Amino acid sequence: MAFGQIGIYFFLFLGLYFEVFLLITFFEKRPTVKTVARPLRYPSVSIIVPCWNEERTLAGTLKSLLSLEYPKDKLSIIVVNDGSTDSTLAIAEQFASNPQVHVLSKKNGGKYTALNTGIEHSKSELVGCLDADSFVVPDALIESVKKFEENPKTMAVVPAMKVNRPRNLLELMQAVEYTFGIFYRKMFDNISAISVLPGPFSIYRREMFSITGPFRHAHNTEDMEMAFRMHAYGLRIENAHTSVVYTNVPRTVRSLVRQRTRWSQGFLQNSRDYRYMYFNRRYGHFGTLVLPFLLVMFLGGLYGAAFVLYRIVSWIVAEAQVFMVEKIPMQVPHFSLDWFYFNTSTMTLLVIATVCTTLAAVLIGRRIAGANFGIWSIVSYFTIYGLVAPLWLANAAWGAVRSRESRWR
Repeated sequence: MAFGQIGIYFFLFLGLYFEVFLLITFFEKRPTVKTVARPLRYPSVSIIVPCWNEERTLAGTLKSLLSLEYPKDKLSIIVVNDGSTDSTLAIAEQFASNPQVHVLSKKNGGKYTALNTGIEHSKSELVGCLDADSFVVPDALIESVKKFEENPKTMAVVPAMKVNRPRNLLELMQAVEYTFGIFYRKMFDNISAISVLPGPFSIYRREMFSITGPFRHAHNTEDMEMAFRMHAYGLRIENAHTSVVYTNVPRTVRSLVRQRTRWSQGFLQNSRDYRYMYFNRRYGHFGTLVLPFLLVMFLGGLYGAAFVLYRIVSWIVAEAQVFMVEKIPMQVPHFSLDWFYFNTSTMTLLVIATVCTTLAAVLIGRRIAGANFGIWSIVSYFTIYGLVAPLWLANAAWGAVRSRESRWR
């Protein structure tokens, strides 16, 4: 067996093992369905909207917040303009006449500074954040608040994120990816190992910040670093899969690769900062299972892409040599659908099993969050994702090696 194939077997086996493990946790602890019950009380909540050049979407974001089914006297919205150079501030000030909305403006310093500014000006029991390109459904806040009321030890709650009105194939691919993420986030919740507190509508107990401190730059991934820090302090993070938020996603390959490079590089650099948590039983499943798995899958994606690229280049070189020596035209490989000649190698069976478990996770995620997408979305996910993911994985690895900060946009 070639050495390169051994690595493929290794990563496929680990990926399949972990997905089967998560599927088992799902059947052992299935998510509860949404109920019409309301929380016993309504704690005061401040939602911070950090924004930098968000003139296209800010109005829709604020309208969705003002439409939340929550007592008006208990909900405040703090818009923090982080030195925008477009009409973001003017749009925000159009909502300033509403007593629920407070507009702050500061010199550009990054998203984490905008969040900290909002926290400093808030006085509520719960503090949330919502990216200015995201939109909440009316009962999203109530569904998140229920989690805090059910367990006084819960210090943060993350929602279920869906893609806002996907249109082209790239957006449809991301719609499936986000649904896959809904499944993963809920299963990580089952083992108390949620790895990121996303900007779209994560909610915190205010007292948590007195324990962990404020947000940090954290390699342009402050939401990921805060989750790492909370696990370091032993604080509980939960997922409210019935709290739904829609977010805009990149529409071009270039913007998608840039966004995912930032996420992936942030994971690598935060992992380096919190490397003491790896395989450390003190940090539960997050340290012993989730962090190592995420790193292995990152390395597996890079390794798999390099292996496929090597095989393609090797084939082209071999065919070119044959043509130069024997003048035989290049033979393009063809595939047969004859089941009698179906390849039953271990590699093929592992790939099929991995695809099937991934598809099962996507379908479960769709059921958990009530997502709605068709077969073309699934096809686009399995065809496009493998082509573009190596681009941001390679960029992220190179940036982390060079200790170079990733670009926000």
